[in-house]
Amino acid sequence: MNDFNSLFVQVKEQALNVGIPLPDNIYPEILSNNRAKKRFGCCKKIDGEFYIELSSFMKDAPAHSVKQTIAHELLHTCNGCQNHGRLFKYYADVMNRAYGYDIKTTSTLEELGIEKNEGTSPTLNYALKCMSCGKIIARSRMSKIIQHPSHYRCTCGGKLKRIK
Repeated sequence: MNDFNSLFVQVKEQALNVGIPLPDNIYPEILSNNRAKKRFGCCKKIDGEFYIELSSFMKDAPAHSVKQTIAHELLHTCNGCQNHGRLFKYYADVMNRAYGYDIKTTSTLEELGIEKNEGTSPTLNYALKCMSCGKIIARSRMSKIIQHPSHYRCTCGGKLKRIK
């Protein structure tokens, strides 16, 4: 089981060692979220202080994957990096080359070496089917595509039909 806070200290030191300009207003502990199933981590700014939160299922992930996720969220604390723009990608590339990470805008469970289970998979309540290629598009929440499938098309160009 990973100790988020000790890994956080390591990653913060790594970032500073390669010249990433981290601000001083980062909360010194990682918060754990037991409800998050669709994301690995997030960075929030509350009352001028940055908080980094990891999904609790990351406790059982490989340490390298946890450090990579922490590094991703830590980069969001840098001035001009609250999105995944050019500067974020530059800093991610610096960290990737220096420490063998694969920081990018999104990752999958498989890429991070995490097994799917009930604690990591969202409940899929809705589904659409492409009438041309048969592709199934699943969603856990009600969205515009679920409400109005006739307004959208599959990547193959086929019409969508709600099946669940």
